[in-house]
Formats: sequence, structure tokens, C-alpha cells
Amino acid sequence: MGEKNKMMNSLSLFLIMLALGVCSTAQGVFYPFGSAAGDTFIPHSNVGLISVTLLHPFSYFNRMLQHIHVSPNGGLWLGQLSSPNSDVIVPFSTLINYIERGNVSHQQYTTGDVLHTATRDINSYFPNVTFTASWVLVVTWDRVVYYQTNDTVTNDQEATFQAVLISDGDLSFVLMNYGDISPPPRGALIGYSKNYFNEIVLLNDCYPNGTIDYVNLKTSSNINIPGRWAFPTSLESTFSCAYPLVPQPEHVVGVRLQVSSAERLNETAVEEQILKPLRDLLRQHGVDVSGIRLRRLVEKQP
Repeated sequence: MGEKNKMMNSLSLFLIMLALGVCSTAQGVFYPFGSAAGDTFIPHSNVGLISVTLLHPFSYFNRMLQHIHVSPNGGLWLGQLSSPNSDVIVPFSTLINYIERGNVSHQQYTTGDVLHTATRDINSYFPNVTFTASWVLVVTWDRVVYYQTNDTVTNDQEATFQAVLISDGDLSFVLMNYGDISPPPRGALIGYSKNYFNEIVLLNDCYPNGTIDYVNLKTSSNINIPGRWAFPTSLESTFSCAYPLVPQPEHVVGVRLQVSSAERLNETAVEEQILKPLRDLLRQHGVDVSGIRLRRLVEKQP
């Protein structure tokens, strides 16, 4: 009875917080990266494009990609460098002094929790599709610094952002995630090209004056997840600024739940055994559950 009361108390607290308004924070939008995620790091001595052979082909509008090239300057080059039939995905393309500081790393996934996370995210953001991720590529620019207009470097002006490519072998999507961003002295290009640069889509088009607020990228979104933008990149996909750029719920809150279990729980188990039944229960009471997501799972031994 005591354990049940504890659970009911936690549930009641959760309901009260939901009534106040739930919004995720930019800190939680990043997919795993860095040494702990087993990333491959681009050497600081290399300031050019690094070729990455994809473990699974990536469907990008009217073609299938086998390779991409990662640039320390904040972009992905799609296709062979020697071919005019190429495109780009640029989460934050500007002039970066990669020799000075910061890290650029990448990792591909074909199994594990990252695929489950990607599947959950895509089905949440695009409810009209039925999607199960089979491949994910995560590319992260972590605390990279800019060249100034006079080619000097100011170490307190840096940027952290991420591009996530997700595919099920047929449908494909790109996520752009943003952390702390200092204003780039030379400006930045954010968006992607398609049909071999015959069409260029820029994030500027989502802003009333056409000027991106770089500092507040970590609170901007087209899917109502602060710090994250999502784009379908399949053949018939189109760009959308569907949601307000800066979600403004009445209150921004986080909730920590402590769960005891005889068996080891991963993200998939937590999603199926805890979060899904909780969402179903709240939905029955007319509560909007679109903002309820697992941000972090920490395992502690008794």
C-alpha cells in the first residue's frame, strides 16, 4: 500500500505540472555524441571535407546517397566532390577555426536505443507516417569557435549544434539540434539544397524579417521542441515552418521519476512500460501529452 501511495503521489505531482504547461529544454535535444557515444572525431589538423561511407543508403529526395562529406565549417556535402550532382545540408555553416578548439565528430547506428529514440521522434513529429528507423547518422559540432572578420579568434564565441540523418530505407528525415550559439561574426547559412542546388531552402524564410536570431536558436523550432528543427527529405517532401519559432508555455518544467525494477530497464522498456500507459491515462482525462518525452535515463544500483 505504501509503494502504491508513493506512485500516486508522483502521478498527482506530474498531473499538476502538466496543467501548468510542459516544454522540453534545448539541453535534452541532442542525440548521444562524443567519446562516451563512441564517435569518430575529425582531427584538428584537417580543416577540409571528411568522407563518410554510409552503412545504409540514405534517400535524399530523388536519389540514394552512399557517401557524405563532413565539413568542420558546419555542413554536410551530399554526393561525390568531383560531381556537379551534389547537394548540401547545413545546420550552421560559417567560417570556423577548427584548428583552434572544439570537436567535430560522427557516429552511425543500425541497432540499439538510438534507433528507438529516432523512431519515437519521427512518429511524434510526423504522425501521418508509419516509421521504424533502421539507420541513424549523428554529426556533432561541439563548442567550435569562429574566425572573426579580421581572421582572429575570440575564444568566448562558440557554437554547439548537431545534424541527425534518419532513415528506414525508404523514408528519410533530418533533425537539426541547437545548444548554445554565439552570434557568428560573418553570419551563418542554415538549411539545405535539393535537386542539385536547383532549390535552396533556408531557415531565414521562417523569420518575419528574414534574419535568424542565432542566440535563440536553442529555443526555436518548427516542431514545438525548443532547439530542434525537423525536415522530411523523401521524394515528395516539402519544407514547413509549421510551429511557432519560440514555444512559450506558461511554465517550463521538468519532472524526475524514480522507478524500482527487478530487471534492467532501457529507453525502450521505459517507453513501453511506463510512459505509454501514463500517456494513455492522461489522455483519457483530456490532457495534452505531446510534450511528455523521456529526456534522460540514469541507472543506479541499490
